[in-house]
Amino acid sequence: MYLVLIDNRKIVLLSSFFVSFSILLFFLRESGKWAGRAAIIGYIVSAVILFIGFNSTNRNLTTERKNSIEFHPARVIMRGIPTLMFIFSILFSVIFYFNFPLMDKDKNIEVREEHLKKISEPFGDIINKYLPIYDLDMTADEFIILNLFLKLPFVQGEDEIKLPVDVEKIPEKVAEYLKDRGVYGLEEIDYMQYMREDKEFRNIFIEEIKKLTDKADPHLLDRYRLNLSENWGIELSGEEKMASVYTRLLNNRINQFPERTKSLFLILPVISLFGILQVVFTILGIIYSLFAWVAMIIFYKARFYRYRKIEVEKEELEL
Repeated sequence: MYLVLIDNRKIVLLSSFFVSFSILLFFLRESGKWAGRAAIIGYIVSAVILFIGFNSTNRNLTTERKNSIEFHPARVIMRGIPTLMFIFSILFSVIFYFNFPLMDKDKNIEVREEHLKKISEPFGDIINKYLPIYDLDMTADEFIILNLFLKLPFVQGEDEIKLPVDVEKIPEKVAEYLKDRGVYGLEEIDYMQYMREDKEFRNIFIEEIKKLTDKADPHLLDRYRLNLSENWGIELSGEEKMASVYTRLLNNRINQFPERTKSLFLILPVISLFGILQVVFTILGIIYSLFAWVAMIIFYKARFYRYRKIEVEKEELEL
């Protein structure tokens, strides 16, 4: 009735959007979840409303409905499928933006440790090639000793502190591994370069670093840990895994940005999601069209519908 009474394209589309998003807000106002039974119901109802609103104002379909002798509902549905897919992509993307799963109640982005691990696992070899010190299973104290061996600035402060271990002495297993490879100038070896190029060397080197950490001076380690904490702006404990440290560091850096800048960050995953959904829904649309075509043939053979000819009297204007 709503579509029959109103024959204005803009009014129908605007009111359809208003009604659909009102329904979405109704379903999501309490839990705030973007995925769940209530949310899915909201998506479906909203998509149907927008689909009907678009089709009722689509000029080509409206002209066919008004001027054709025979009106084929199946043809209308098939023509409207791409629109339905596009609407679903917009709906999911918009809801994903306003109900971002990594955002807490205080509107702060909160990346979890398991998210960091899942992202890192497929790209582990690539990450280690460009950032060989990246190891999520390493503790904060082990990371400090590794930094001292590689002479990296992360653990350095304003005051010079005595080293908790002898970084000039090459670990025994590391020296043996290099000699087996024909490398004898161990005093000038570039640990970082070898860690990038040789995965086995990297594993042996990190294992030796972990053993040295147990022998390090705990008081000096505390001072270097304090430097690292001040440089990164987060509190650290010696036994804390670097997966947890990187997660808190990432959250701390992201949430230092102004609210508007964080909102811009959210646009990137939303655009990515929209593109993925468009591809997925396009494939689903092709599959649906194939099944619909087969179903129409089956229904026609089973005599669920039939074609009939209609004779129409025509009037001509003769001059």
